[in-house]
Amino acid sequence: MLNINLTLHREFLPADAAEQKLFVMLKLRPTKQVAALSPPTTFAFVIDTSGSMNEVVMGDSQATGITYQADGQDWIEVKGGNIRTKKDIVREALLALIHSGQLSQTDRVAIIQFDDKASTIIGLTPATEIKRIEDAIAQLGNFSGGTLMGRGLQEALSVLGAPQMTARRALLFTDGQTFDEEQCRDLALTFSSSNIPITALGVGDFNEDLLNYLSDATGGRPFHVVTKNPIGGDILIAELPNQIAEEFALAQQEVITNLALTVKTVKGVKLTRLVRSYPSQAEFPLHQEPYHIGNAIANDETIFILEFTIEKRPASRIRIAQLGLTYDVPGQNRREELPPQEVVVQFVAGQSFSTQVDREVMDYVQQSNVAQIVAEATKVADKNPQRAEELLETARRMTQRIGNETITASITVAQDELRKTRKISAGTRKTIKMSSKGKTVKMGNDISDELSDEQIRKISGT
Repeated sequence: MLNINLTLHREFLPADAAEQKLFVMLKLRPTKQVAALSPPTTFAFVIDTSGSMNEVVMGDSQATGITYQADGQDWIEVKGGNIRTKKDIVREALLALIHSGQLSQTDRVAIIQFDDKASTIIGLTPATEIKRIEDAIAQLGNFSGGTLMGRGLQEALSVLGAPQMTARRALLFTDGQTFDEEQCRDLALTFSSSNIPITALGVGDFNEDLLNYLSDATGGRPFHVVTKNPIGGDILIAELPNQIAEEFALAQQEVITNLALTVKTVKGVKLTRLVRSYPSQAEFPLHQEPYHIGNAIANDETIFILEFTIEKRPASRIRIAQLGLTYDVPGQNRREELPPQEVVVQFVAGQSFSTQVDREVMDYVQQSNVAQIVAEATKVADKNPQRAEELLETARRMTQRIGNETITASITVAQDELRKTRKISAGTRKTIKMSSKGKTVKMGNDISDELSDEQIRKISGT
């Protein structure tokens, strides 16, 4: 059902050394038989309908001189024959999806709105019932108010229901700061344990750290949507229909779902980080086992990096951890379990052991570290722009070496802005932080650069 491969970044570690790191690559790939089974999909669209979603973002507009308040901000009324608001574009994107021919009778969709209240406009409905869904989409224009995202997420959980043999996903679209961030973070853990990834799309004045957390915790993907001048991984709002269609197509490829990983370590060994590194990045919280790590797509690998911290060990060959994995195969309506996988390390006395590392593992480790470096750069930029510039240059070189041109482009723009203004603007900050969590690069053995001895020591903690 599922092929698995475990690779350590080093097979030998120095004995009697102080605390050191071990990186383990967990590579999963559905068998050809399973890959041929398309699962039914269950998709909930959770749409912000607050007053700010009526902002005009496309077309030729003229101010009428009338002002009003929405979401605590002052807005100027405009008019024009071809103007389109954020809400208009979301409606157009949903209509484009249901008319795309991409959805089948086994696919079900629901539409949920939230402002300072939340409601289900249409519950889970076969995607072929186009007229009913069209009527529901039209109703998105009837709502307005403040922003309480948690109420929309809670509504989505109620609609999507208990775990089932289907690829489930929530697509969240918002354009503002929510007043219930803590509730949203708590709900993310429920989404995770229910195996419901969140695709989080933000436009305007939203909290990118919150959207990154929602996508991280649930194994989803975050996106920065812009009204003009996209950079790197940005999504132009006019391209929203294409992006929503891509997210639905991704769910349709998830032939293995509800991956749950159990990690049992021996004394003196601790799992300190768990990251999906490909095909997109997500860093999973380590609150409680089993760790819910999302789904695996057909005809490609899904790759995770586990980081262990190991206390001083004598010279010996030791099993430091045992991994267990359970998962669903929706196409066969069954749950499966892989035999326990052993993580064994040889600790070697003296200084003569080989320092050779597995290049593929370390490339994925570096790719996973980019988001952390970028986040730190944005954090210190206002008080210490020089340090921020150094961090961004480190991240740029890493992305350039591993061939992730999208993130490289985003970081380069941020560097130029920082040099000119000694600051990173809110929009650029969102771009680089969310792009670094987006689509990642598949590694191979064709990267010719070799790690230096100093890089190996820093990365491996030896």
